[in-house]
Amino acid sequence: MRRRATLLGLGALAALPARGQDAWPGRPIRLIVPFAPGASSDTLARLITARAAGPLGAGFVIENRAGAGGLLAAQYVARAAPDGTTLLWGGGTAITHAVIQANPGYDVLRDFTPVIVIVEHPAVLAVRTASPFADIAGLLAAAKRARGGLRYGSGGVGTPAHMAAAAMLRLVGAEGIHVPYRGANQATLAVEQGEVDFAFAISNIALPRHQQGAVRILVTAGARRMSALPQIPTLAETVPGGPVVTSTSSVVGPAGLPEPIAGRLHAAFHEAVTGDAELRASLTAEGGDITLSESPAAYAMAWEGELRRLQELVRLSGARVE
Repeated sequence: MRRRATLLGLGALAALPARGQDAWPGRPIRLIVPFAPGASSDTLARLITARAAGPLGAGFVIENRAGAGGLLAAQYVARAAPDGTTLLWGGGTAITHAVIQANPGYDVLRDFTPVIVIVEHPAVLAVRTASPFADIAGLLAAAKRARGGLRYGSGGVGTPAHMAAAAMLRLVGAEGIHVPYRGANQATLAVEQGEVDFAFAISNIALPRHQQGAVRILVTAGARRMSALPQIPTLAETVPGGPVVTSTSSVVGPAGLPEPIAGRLHAAFHEAVTGDAELRASLTAEGGDITLSESPAAYAMAWEGELRRLQELVRLSGARVE
């Protein structure tokens, strides 16, 4: 991946001819969301783009391209023209498929231009409220005793939530029975209804149900404890070598996106978040960690780091690359 070594802001924009600055984008920008309308990612994308439209001086059209766990959306943007009018929401989806599939249809380090990381949501492990497991130590002890292991759910085979559970169990020498569902919402509902013993899900899906008393969160998988649940330990604190597993809300474009356009997009999304205290409070309250990248170049470095982290998660989980 080509590294962009300078902050892409007003200085870079000044290099564009005045007519070019005025002309771009010239039409609404399509933001491709890799999940169905109403999904948590879709809701967040709409919330933030509504605020970014003002600083950018252009509107956004949300286009939902669900299917194959987000792969179709990533492939579509990888092949789009690099004119800044087609972007992908949630670059982590593209990275995940690059790791778990032998041929995702793109090169994740060559076919995208990272623009900005906005917020990360850690995966959290939830059990039903009436579960006999009061803490993560009790659950892991039961997993090691159970013949065949405990039943655990996820939003699908090969998802980070699936691999987080598999890695955790392998690290403590336990087995488990994986029950995949069509999305993290369904997996969390399965926990509530007692179909599975536990499931990992992203915090903005599981935390509201924890607060309502529908499920109980035993551990989080972020790099640090969640500010919304400071009493809950991280997976790394609980299991030596436990992985960090998060979902990244971010914006990326196709390879070759001009640096001035990437800088202008970055500035608009950055302003949308930093200029809205209510939005920041809402993101934090649902377990998010606001991690605004300083520049597209900074996100490019983080993009490579996330790829390495997911590769390590595959190794720890023993998941087979299909």
